[in-house]
Amino acid sequence: MRGVKRYLAAAGLAAAVAAVPVTSYGGIFKSVKTESAQTETVKYEFKSGETVVAMGAEADPVIKALGKTAKPVFEADSCAYQGKDKVYTYGGFEMSTYPVNGKECIASVYFLDDSAATQEGIKIGSKASDVVNAYGKEYNKDEQKFGTYSYSTETAELRIYTTKDVVDGVEYLVKAAK
Repeated sequence: MRGVKRYLAAAGLAAAVAAVPVTSYGGIFKSVKTESAQTETVKYEFKSGETVVAMGAEADPVIKALGKTAKPVFEADSCAYQGKDKVYTYGGFEMSTYPVNGKECIASVYFLDDSAATQEGIKIGSKASDVVNAYGKEYNKDEQKFGTYSYSTETAELRIYTTKDVVDGVEYLVKAAK
């Protein structure tokens, strides 16, 4: 059953990234607020040790830097592109990729347990108030009604899932262009 769920998740992910043109990825996103005289921007990225995992970036250097996976790589035919969507499992998180022009690109990172954390320290088990303190009140209010705190830029999204005001899931996603 778990294999079927993973396959369905990979198929859904492939459908979600189908609408994302490769040229819409702005490179590496940082989960840091930077202020300038004109505007404030927020960017998101996941970091595992010293390795930056940026949504939409080429996966090969990240895969090499992260090293051996904790489980065999899961592969499924991509619904959106020629090739395979893949899921790499590492200590505490899964990284999903999709093929574009013969290269793998990073589609998402999903936390599996409390050993993975955002750069701001949010992990499974954190309080919802910690999420708001770390990222602010500019989340999608419609999704928050269902316990999801969703923060986004033009190219990346950070979703933090809660039940009874406790974080039970964290996910970075490449964002489809509108």
